[in-house]
Amino acid sequence: TAPMYWAVGIVETFTYVPMLGAGGSYLSFVTGNISNLKLPVALNALEQTNANIRTEEGEIVSTVAIAVSSIVTMVIIGVILITPLTPILDAPVLAPAFAQILPALFGGLGVGFVSKNWKIAVAPVILMLALFIFVPALNSSTVGIMVPVGVLFTIGVSRILYKKHILD
Repeated sequence: TAPMYWAVGIVETFTYVPMLGAGGSYLSFVTGNISNLKLPVALNALEQTNANIRTEEGEIVSTVAIAVSSIVTMVIIGVILITPLTPILDAPVLAPAFAQILPALFGGLGVGFVSKNWKIAVAPVILMLALFIFVPALNSSTVGIMVPVGVLFTIGVSRILYKKHILD
């Protein structure tokens, strides 16, 4: 997946920087939601002020518009929507559900990858199950080590399967 993200990052950089300016692009990449929120805000601000992005004035207008958009988004989400829900979200009855958020996210991502090519997924699943069943010392503190091990193992097995023409 890394080469895909590299390609997207390069394309987005060459696409958004000319439209948002350097400062606006930096803020947009840091705060996210560029195409749905930051880009329209910046373009609208430039249009309203009749500024050209290729000028210093346009750069400032774009950056300020994106900064205000980011602040407003954080205020609306953080203060207005989340604050009243805090007592409900902190309820002890919901604690088990919040403990399962990360496994649910990885499970959802895993299903997508496994369904694309199940032959590649079998080896790392068997390896990790065997390690965590037969080596009880492995726990949540060792996940940082196990992920790279699993990735390297998967790459190695995938290469072998590819060389033996088992993979398409």
